[in-house]
Amino acid sequence: MGRRETAYTLVEILIVVSLLGIVAVVAIPNFSSVNPQPLDLAAEEVANAMRFARSEAMRLGRPIGFRQHSDNGRIRVFQADTGTSPWTLNYDVHHPLSKHLYDIDLDSHPFAAADSVSHNRVYRGTCDRPEEVYFDSNGTPWCADPETVLLEQFDVTLTLGTHTRVVSLHGISGRVTVQ
Repeated sequence: MGRRETAYTLVEILIVVSLLGIVAVVAIPNFSSVNPQPLDLAAEEVANAMRFARSEAMRLGRPIGFRQHSDNGRIRVFQADTGTSPWTLNYDVHHPLSKHLYDIDLDSHPFAAADSVSHNRVYRGTCDRPEEVYFDSNGTPWCADPETVLLEQFDVTLTLGTHTRVVSLHGISGRVTVQ
């Protein structure tokens, strides 16, 4: 009596492997293929502009600030002309490395990117120009108009694909963090 040996054909093995591949694609959660590094750079650009404005105000002893544009990812650094009422904001501050005007536009930045930029601003009073924040010589953040309204919190939320970064400027302390 001969013993019959059974084996799988190559076609059967290929079918099983293909089915396992399909099940794996469906069963494994969809991981974003978006690289978060451009978003990280965008968040750092925003944070660095805030930090630079604060350090310059403390170093020079005069009001220096930034404007985070509401409709896009643009941030500009200004110095306030306190000899006018209301203050005139002069956007003539230069970046310490590039020596160009400190004007960062994420839409045209070669390495930084964000799909959307949103803001949350909280002041201790009514601020007529909430996107413009200046620092006094102590590094405390204030509203640019009127100049007597203290900032409590200024958050910029940047998103790229499924990734999110939040740049926070904390009132009173002036500390800038990226989360």
